[in-house]
Amino acid sequence: MSEGYSFASLPLADIRPGTTVLVAGPIHGGARELGLRMLAGESDEGAIIVSTNERSSRIVEECKRVGLDVRADSTAILDCVGDEDQSVPARVLPLSGPSDLTGIGMRFSDVYRDFQRAGIDRVRTGLYTTSTLLTFNDLQTVSRFVHTLVGRIDSVDGLGILLIDPSNHDERAVGTLAQFCNGRIDVRDADDGPELRARGLADQPRDWTPFDPTE
Repeated sequence: MSEGYSFASLPLADIRPGTTVLVAGPIHGGARELGLRMLAGESDEGAIIVSTNERSSRIVEECKRVGLDVRADSTAILDCVGDEDQSVPARVLPLSGPSDLTGIGMRFSDVYRDFQRAGIDRVRTGLYTTSTLLTFNDLQTVSRFVHTLVGRIDSVDGLGILLIDPSNHDERAVGTLAQFCNGRIDVRDADDGPELRARGLADQPRDWTPFDPTE
């Protein structure tokens, strides 16, 4: 097996290839920043970002703010919102909307094959956010999609980061999606800044641990 995926400047140990993590926490309380920072890899790695509720131009701004290098040859944004900005320094693949789960899956497979042809074998995939998918689709449909996506990420030794805001859903929905992932990282907004703790992931912090939401 290849080396684990590492996370510079975050209090996280390397995560083995083929792992998908559910990052659960308030979107404006550090969870989104953590999820994006976990996509920042080595120069020979690729990143696929599924944007369900923000234009690709805004996603790029957020990536730059947290230190994620966005490059057209190694970064793809599956845009469920629509963005005609041609200056975005990434490959942007438009989709009809967050309800188009089949389209998202097909685009993911297409991009991954293109990365492989270009010699990029290690790919980090972020879904921002799963909460939006649950707004446009029922839990059973989203569960099937997540189960399929997790399987694809596992089969190619990738890394998956799925973001969800538990305050928008009942425990059943969050727990159902969590069971399809290999582990979970919870995020909370504490008095001194955001903190994280992990479940189901080896060698990760079990107690609440502070982290810097920006690089």
